[in-house]
Amino acid sequence: MGERQTGESEAMTTTTAAPALPMDRNRVLRDRRRPQRVVNRYTIFGGRRRQARRSHERAGSIPDTHGLVLFVAVVGIAVLNILDAFYTVLFLSHGGTEMNPFVDWILVNGGVWWFVFAKSVGIGVCVAFLTLTKNFLASRIGLAVVFFGYAALLCWHLHLLDYVSE
Repeated sequence: MGERQTGESEAMTTTTAAPALPMDRNRVLRDRRRPQRVVNRYTIFGGRRRQARRSHERAGSIPDTHGLVLFVAVVGIAVLNILDAFYTVLFLSHGGTEMNPFVDWILVNGGVWWFVFAKSVGIGVCVAFLTLTKNFLASRIGLAVVFFGYAALLCWHLHLLDYVSE
């Protein structure tokens, strides 16, 4: 009977004992307590993650790498932004007026180059933030709104182009 009790306690200790961790357990717990940063070393130098490993964590995760669809959307927004700036300057040179008071102030006080610079930096910062947070639903909606908003604005510019050429 003594052997049986010893055997049971040995079995219990071997099944309940925690395996040795290859890394420092305190570091792992400390890293998981902090929220994930949006910009880190992998953002600039390339990363490994496109999305979270677990499906229930994907909604709010911040990826290190981005896909081709997002790249095409961001480049499309940049091209549409440049076309919008070009057509705005073109219409202003043909007697048009700027309806946005902030943009009008930049055009009056800074000139065309400051307008193009401010427009490019402004949309660039916004699109960079939406790209870094692409796994959030609001960011995906924001990217779609910006892209299709610029596409609609380009259609409006092309419609107005008929009146300028007459």
